[in-house]
Amino acid sequence: MSVSIRPLHPVFAGEVAGVNCRSALSSAEVAAIEAGMDQYAVLVFHEQNITDEEQIAFTRHFGELERYSTPGHIRRRAEQRLGPGIADSSNLDKDDRIMSAEDRVWFLKLGDRLWHSDSSFRPVPAKYSLLSGRVIPSWGANTEFADIGLPMTRSTSAPRPKSRSSSASTR
Repeated sequence: MSVSIRPLHPVFAGEVAGVNCRSALSSAEVAAIEAGMDQYAVLVFHEQNITDEEQIAFTRHFGELERYSTPGHIRRRAEQRLGPGIADSSNLDKDDRIMSAEDRVWFLKLGDRLWHSDSSFRPVPAKYSLLSGRVIPSWGANTEFADIGLPMTRSTSAPRPKSRSSSASTR
């Protein structure tokens, strides 16, 4: 099956079909996804029940994983629930319990609910963020996206930038 991308909005976000994120991708599939990112800035891959390891393997098709000596997060390694290469945006602690409202990480997450930009503070900002929802509540928990290149594209004839500073996971 070939890759197809259906617009979800006239200028922003597309839905991908014909890609199994759990398997190795061909160079044509990688090129189609990158072209889709260039065109839509956000791509949605439905019904991809992937493990952390599969998500990391999928991510590596698009570049090197971020690795920095400064973590960019206030959790210590021993407190992290997930292994290297995966950022945890859940409300769970390392023992898979709902985080206490007294937890210092909870306060950081409260700020993230207002606005944050993945990895834009890094010397080399990430190329993409690859997010996967593993357990999704029946209400709330909406993730909103912004394409920082879109206003520039509308105000000039310049093409949308290929790398966005509001993303993470690959450089």
